[in-house]
Amino acid sequence: MQPAAVRFARSSSTVRRATLPGLRIVLAALLALVPFSSPFATAPATAGQTPTTLVIDTTAEAESLDPALVTQFSGNSIMNSVFDSLIERDYAGALVPMLAEAWSFPDPSTIEFKLRQGVTFQNGEPFNAASVKFSIERLLDPELNSPLAGGWPKAFQLRPTAAGPATGSIEIVDDYTVRFHLATPDATIFDALATSGAMLPPQYYSQNPEDVLSTRPVGSGPFTFVDAVRDDHTTLARNPNYWGVDTYKGTPLVPTVVFRPVPDAGTRMADLLNGTADMIFDVSPDDLSTLRGRAGDGFQVVTGNASAKLQFVEFMPKKATDPLADRRVRQALNHAVDVDAIVTNLFNGLGSRQSSPILTDALGYDPSVPAYDYNPTFARQLLADAGYPNGFAATMDLSSSDNRSEALAVIGQLQQVGVNVQPKTLELATFNANWSQDKSSDLRFARWGGLQDPAVFLNFTTVCGGYLADQFACDKDATTLAQQAANTLDPNVRAGLYARVARLLHDDPMGIYLANDVSIYGVGPRVSGWRGPTGRDFLIPTNITLQ
Repeated sequence: MQPAAVRFARSSSTVRRATLPGLRIVLAALLALVPFSSPFATAPATAGQTPTTLVIDTTAEAESLDPALVTQFSGNSIMNSVFDSLIERDYAGALVPMLAEAWSFPDPSTIEFKLRQGVTFQNGEPFNAASVKFSIERLLDPELNSPLAGGWPKAFQLRPTAAGPATGSIEIVDDYTVRFHLATPDATIFDALATSGAMLPPQYYSQNPEDVLSTRPVGSGPFTFVDAVRDDHTTLARNPNYWGVDTYKGTPLVPTVVFRPVPDAGTRMADLLNGTADMIFDVSPDDLSTLRGRAGDGFQVVTGNASAKLQFVEFMPKKATDPLADRRVRQALNHAVDVDAIVTNLFNGLGSRQSSPILTDALGYDPSVPAYDYNPTFARQLLADAGYPNGFAATMDLSSSDNRSEALAVIGQLQQVGVNVQPKTLELATFNANWSQDKSSDLRFARWGGLQDPAVFLNFTTVCGGYLADQFACDKDATTLAQQAANTLDPNVRAGLYARVARLLHDDPMGIYLANDVSIYGVGPRVSGWRGPTGRDFLIPTNITLQ
């Protein structure tokens, strides 16, 4: 049984354009943006509403509807509504059982999962140990080329690669018991499972080509796929047989949910206030006062987990002689950016400057590691010491789904110390596909979520040999400590090791550390019961009723 076919029609609706908010005095000399001038309508929110359909404006189209190929928050909100994993992060960011009821360690390099019984996928296939083995082996199959595979531990590579032989295996003990065998103990596998371990019905996903699988998803989650139109909407329906109503996800109550990609923040805000949308992603901080001023009409502002996401600019030098390959240059660029002013003036004070990729309240966070101070004079001195007294030129990749104002502010401040950066705006799919040393620009302006445990982020972007790491900017000592942290299951030992990693990556930065990115959701007056974003900052539309 296959879900309804996807229509590939392009939306004919026009997208209203909102101008970028102007910067206040502290940043006015650095870049000129057109001030926002059009007031939002204050009419009652009734346009286009139906009593059984929840409409959510997201920031971007999902790259795919195959969970192995989705990396961004808008797409992950859809994926986590359709699929379940063995373990996931709940609303507080804690790891909790889902399709795995429990796990144990027969030996330090083996994890045994006891699976829930009586669960069926949305097409009727049973969930069992064979589903687990198939799902993880498919995800890690090099032929699929999943961008998520790079976050899995090297001690659990299931097939030989150019880098070496297979290092792990999955053993089916019985229908509801499965064992993961690793070459060495590696605690990071739990975060990898929670991040990218969606469980799939084996028959459906083995018998259909990728063009079907990427457009007609089938999982075990609270909502089922109905249809999708590229760049217009993805429609889901309540799964009346959802097994997990007693888990953190809760109960699907709304009969129909429509996710709509709306890249423009002003358009999303207008949609919320006029009733075209019931919930929206990424409210612009400049619009917070407007939305809060409508609290009497039932509108709400909901903020995400402060330790969930990091905004940063990754250094991607292409050779050992590039300016960004020099530690002094990397330190200089951190001193050149006034992050506090950006947070105050662009983000209404939501967020704080971070000292390393180990975010505030994350495992291993060390408050004694100071954030870089804004010191352009010292930045110029460091550049001169590195042999660049007149600065240098560089390029920066930006995603079209992100607000450009922060990136432009960073670029303007770098220019003040002689570093002239040319921005390159890329569609989200291209931006993610180009996230490698050979394809990227010199700099990448990015956000990364799920940082309560820093393991996956470090494995991807920071440790030498990481899937998205730069060989000329990685720190070998930090790599060693991160590997030691992965090879112990004791959270206290891991925290101590990550604290040392934080200090090393402060002194030898892998990027410009900006702020913890606090997501802001707008909620309309019809919505009741939503528990807020998950610990990974996804919006799962369970527990919601419409008034």
